[in-house]
Amino acid sequence: MMPSTPPARSSRLARLARAACAACLAALPLAALAQGDYPARAVRIVVPFPPGGLADSLARLFGRELQERLGQPFPVESRPGAATNIGAAHVAQSAPDGYTLLVTTIATNALNKWSYRNLSFDPHGFAEIGMLGVNTLYVMVAAQSPHRSVADLIRSARESTTGLAYGSYGNGGPNHLIAEVFRRAAGIGRLLHVPYKGASDASVDLIGGRIDFMIDGATINLVNSGKLRALAVAYPRRWPTQPDVPTMAELGYPEVTITTYFGLAAPPNTPPAILDRLNQAVRVIGSDAEIGRRLLGLNVMAMPVGRQEAAAFMREQSERWGPVLRSLNITLD
Repeated sequence: MMPSTPPARSSRLARLARAACAACLAALPLAALAQGDYPARAVRIVVPFPPGGLADSLARLFGRELQERLGQPFPVESRPGAATNIGAAHVAQSAPDGYTLLVTTIATNALNKWSYRNLSFDPHGFAEIGMLGVNTLYVMVAAQSPHRSVADLIRSARESTTGLAYGSYGNGGPNHLIAEVFRRAAGIGRLLHVPYKGASDASVDLIGGRIDFMIDGATINLVNSGKLRALAVAYPRRWPTQPDVPTMAELGYPEVTITTYFGLAAPPNTPPAILDRLNQAVRVIGSDAEIGRRLLGLNVMAMPVGRQEAAAFMREQSERWGPVLRSLNITLD
């Protein structure tokens, strides 16, 4: 019969065992723990815009669905400013443990790399999780505008001695860039760019006739309510919620297309197991028919793709818009 271990020694061995176990767990790669344990607490979704906008709505929609599927809260935190750079920098510098995520946009990944020379983070360095959806922009005029078509708008712009005025949400943003692509493609010598702080101010001036047009998607609800008129959509094909609106390609301007998007990303070096778990959940959510209908109500189409596809799509956007920004000599810092 084996002698029993003295109580003091037994207690000491137990403490050593627990310490050894803790050391082993600490030494394990986070990815090994993530597969079964992630998420073990709330996961913040940082939105680099003020509350109430489209990015905020998407983050909250997906956050609720992620909580239901993964069993932990996904609260939304707004960190607006500097064309998404403030929120992006915060997430880029956060711990790569999967508990701080970022809603990315075409500005975050594709535009700011070229228009800001002194970024504190690499726009291509985020660990991409997947896509929340894509949307697009429309050539819009006021309901009472004399311009009934894109051809009317181009004719007036060519004949104007001062240049038609168009609104955007800031220098170097998607609305600004696609309007400049439109100007060049249509052979318009001059347009007057009027940057606004947001959709509300710009739409008020468009409805009131203080600017002539916008190329925008955030105010599509004003088209549906009859206050604005959509002349064309800047998307490769007709948009499902506006099937009667022709594409710019149909009108002879195939280069006047833009796919704006909303992605979900994590800090650089986040373990692949965490990214895969989140991507799987985001893809399931985006593939749900009811979620798809709700997204279309926000002028967004679901895009449930893998991590590699999402990253490749964002790089393609950057490669497309980089030369445009350089040719316009737009720098914002």
